[in-house]
Amino acid sequence: MSTLPHLGFQRYQPCALLQPYVSCYWQIFRPAGAESQSTEFMHPEGGTGIVFNFGAPMHLDGWQHRAQCLITGPTKQSTKLELSGRIDALGIRFWPGAGRVFLKSPLSELLGQHLTPGDLSLALLSDELAERLALLPTAPERIALLETRLLQYLTAHESQAQATEPRMQYALKWIAAQKGQGEIRNLLTEMDISQRQLERLFQQNVGMSPKNYSILQRTGFARELLKHDTAAPLTDIGYQAGFYDQAHFIREFKHVIGITPGQFRSKAQQRR
Repeated sequence: MSTLPHLGFQRYQPCALLQPYVSCYWQIFRPAGAESQSTEFMHPEGGTGIVFNFGAPMHLDGWQHRAQCLITGPTKQSTKLELSGRIDALGIRFWPGAGRVFLKSPLSELLGQHLTPGDLSLALLSDELAERLALLPTAPERIALLETRLLQYLTAHESQAQATEPRMQYALKWIAAQKGQGEIRNLLTEMDISQRQLERLFQQNVGMSPKNYSILQRTGFARELLKHDTAAPLTDIGYQAGFYDQAHFIREFKHVIGITPGQFRSKAQQRR
């Protein structure tokens, strides 16, 4: 979700101490009686999140969720979000590789999952916290309370609450800088690490393999090109994003995003 004015979408930045962990906070709000139903797609970028829902139940990939708090694990494909009635939700988005500090479990166990704090025995996300958040009238007030809790957690778990370890940071930055197009074997050489060691790091801290994470970065780059370059042929965009032919581009893009590159660009133009 990037710009959704019909849902009152707002994005907020974390405080300096939480910037190594939190990419952003976000809010969507729409009073009851407005447009009856909205369908949006949350595209994967390798991160994880927490969603507090104070409105009508959400439907994620066809499943209704009534819980006030959901942990959203990493995903390899876009998530279909269906909203109706009164909408009032606040989310935390963790950077790829950083969410495990707060979610504790190896992130491979959360892949494609939408879980409650009780499922993971997360005392950080108590029922009392959700109730207090629901009573606060504005997103900044809610975020202030969340940041207090997150910082208290980091202080209490100082020995284990380090942002992504240096090797993991290096690998994530390398893949992002290459826009998902770099050869993993070159990364292994630069890091002087084995394939097995790198795979283990990614499964624990990102929830997927380096190859899968690279695919998300590559399709994410392609999405940006499709949104901003409305004249270039799709074949040229596919090559620029690292796909070796148009069939490969269409197949991989559709597998991750759910629609073809042409359909995605048409939707982006309609929204603009």
